[in-house]
Amino acid sequence: MIYIIFSNIGMAIMTMYVYLRYSHFRINSSKEINELRHKSDSQATELKYFDAKLLSSIKGYQDKVEALLIEVGKVRQEKEREMELRANFEKKYEILNQKNNDHESVHAEITNAILNIVNDTHETAKNLGKDLYEKISDSYKKEVQENQNLMSKVNQNVADFVAKFNSAQNQVIKDKEDYKFHELFQPANSEVSKNLIIDVLNFVRNQGFVTNKNLFMPENFDEQKSKLMLCEIAFIKSNKLYILDFKGTNYIFEYFASKAKNDKMAEENFNIKFKRYLMLLSSHRYYDLINRVINSENGHHISFKVIIVVPSKNEIKLLKDLHYYEKAQQLNFEILDIEDLNKITS
Repeated sequence: MIYIIFSNIGMAIMTMYVYLRYSHFRINSSKEINELRHKSDSQATELKYFDAKLLSSIKGYQDKVEALLIEVGKVRQEKEREMELRANFEKKYEILNQKNNDHESVHAEITNAILNIVNDTHETAKNLGKDLYEKISDSYKKEVQENQNLMSKVNQNVADFVAKFNSAQNQVIKDKEDYKFHELFQPANSEVSKNLIIDVLNFVRNQGFVTNKNLFMPENFDEQKSKLMLCEIAFIKSNKLYILDFKGTNYIFEYFASKAKNDKMAEENFNIKFKRYLMLLSSHRYYDLINRVINSENGHHISFKVIIVVPSKNEIKLLKDLHYYEKAQQLNFEILDIEDLNKITS
């Protein structure tokens, strides 16, 4: 009996021990499972955040690539248009040159034909006068002399006609070359250039300069003369003609606009256009055409100065950094802003 009691007590103790061990294991396992679940949730959240950030970065990169491709396409189209315009200009120039050569050839043939007719007429008249002089009486000699004088006048009139014809043709050719030179310039049509011209014109007028007396603008002339007035403003002070050209501002602000997109390409395009601009200003034809228009209004002067006008010192600094300020001075040009220009006019 006692054995059974102790046996039951032992069994109860064993059962309680097993239960306590199981409870301890279950509590610890639940805690570990909760920690693992929390850690798993945290890692899942981090993975989702990383995926979202990665997708956002990829999308931003794709947008930048697409924007760059669009810019490259625009630049390529601009280059193609520029090449097409240059090819068209060269083609037109070749056609005009060929027409000019054909015209000179026809003119030479006409001139030779007229001279041959004059020489033949002169020789015939001379021989006829000599034969008549030997055969007719003294009373008829006077009439022969009058005929010879008449032929001399005819010869002189023909020679005058040929000279006038040659002069007219040379003037036509020269006018064509002048208008072709005018077409090489890009007008100062940007908003910055237009506003700058208005500001300069106002303070020049305030200094007492009078239009078409000592102050000249293209819009104050007829259509033909305005095309030959290649600068935007010119004025005469102390027998010196000051030629103000504003077209360089176009290229400067075009450079500023495209520099943010592609610095290297912007500088290359600016170098090409500004070098060509300085070359055109340094051509003797540039001053000759302006001088011809101003002389038509009795704008007499002894010397002249070409001035490239820019809005402020920032543009002058840019030209100094790109070494165009020194090149302009070597070509005897001045580069001034409104403040410096005011010192000249006052």
